[in-house]
Amino acid sequence: MQLGSVFIWKNFPFRKEGKEKDRYFVYFGESHYPDNPIKVFLITTTSRIYHYEEEGARKSHNYCRFKPGSFGFVEESILDVDFYYDIDKEVFEKYKEDIEEKGKLPESILKNIYYLILQSKNISIKVKQDIHHNYNLEGITGLKKPKRK
Repeated sequence: MQLGSVFIWKNFPFRKEGKEKDRYFVYFGESHYPDNPIKVFLITTTSRIYHYEEEGARKSHNYCRFKPGSFGFVEESILDVDFYYDIDKEVFEKYKEDIEEKGKLPESILKNIYYLILQSKNISIKVKQDIHHNYNLEGITGLKKPKRK
């Protein structure tokens, strides 16, 4: 899987609330710390657009909106960087059969999302540094490095 791959995870088992259901994700690479288990970085999307409208509870979140039919999304979808997951690579790979790639985000959108990730208060500096490294590995260079605040 490449940085920016859009995929559906059927019956996603790690929901914080509610029952298992299919979820769309975007892949942001892996961790590079040799002393920890390798993590896979994912951000999920939602089709509950009303949360991001003028009166919505998430209108101030950092997000990117996708039209139906773009990059593999079947419905209008929002990628909200606050819905970030890091999952052990070993666990992620156990679910390979439930994961189907649907598309890939272009570099211009990946750059926009990167700057949203930098602004996130939910993603640690270590993870932001790894994601920066993953962008460089993908040939997307010249991006601002994450710094401690």
